[in-house]
Amino acid sequence: MIEVGTFEGGTTFHISDSYSRVVNTMQIYCIDPHDVSDDLSDDLSQVHKRFVHNLGVCDNKNIEYIRKRSMDGLIDLVNRKVTAQFIYVDGDHKGSTVLSDLVLAFHLLEVGGVILCDDTNWKHPAESGIPDSPSMTPRMAVENFIQCNWHRLNVLDLPNGGSQTAFVKTSD
Repeated sequence: MIEVGTFEGGTTFHISDSYSRVVNTMQIYCIDPHDVSDDLSDDLSQVHKRFVHNLGVCDNKNIEYIRKRSMDGLIDLVNRKVTAQFIYVDGDHKGSTVLSDLVLAFHLLEVGGVILCDDTNWKHPAESGIPDSPSMTPRMAVENFIQCNWHRLNVLDLPNGGSQTAFVKTSD
């Protein structure tokens, strides 16, 4: 599994605890720079400290933390020839970054694997100073990626009303 945007690691540690009992060879790569964010007001140095603490107390030692921006972390995994059956994309929310994350993630995804994109209806809050335009949100990136790769994926029907989008890779 690869997680782009780990924050404090809630998803990472939940999946590690839940699935490591069943799949003892499971490896999780989590990518997050924990340094700056256009869309979070949290003190990221404190978020990073909580993540590192959570990583230290996690019973499973199958998590590799990559403290880099998503593009750099994903490129490192491509160069290492890592593949994944599940990739969770919940990092930067700017359309251009989400699109880059999806292109690289799809390269790492095994045929039959799933990418789950979070916050696909997310909009920047007005106080961020970033224009509330479709190009500045994950939605446009996800929709364009799906259109460009329609012949290589199947979009899954999710029950949560559209805040997440998932698809299965059907071919390379």
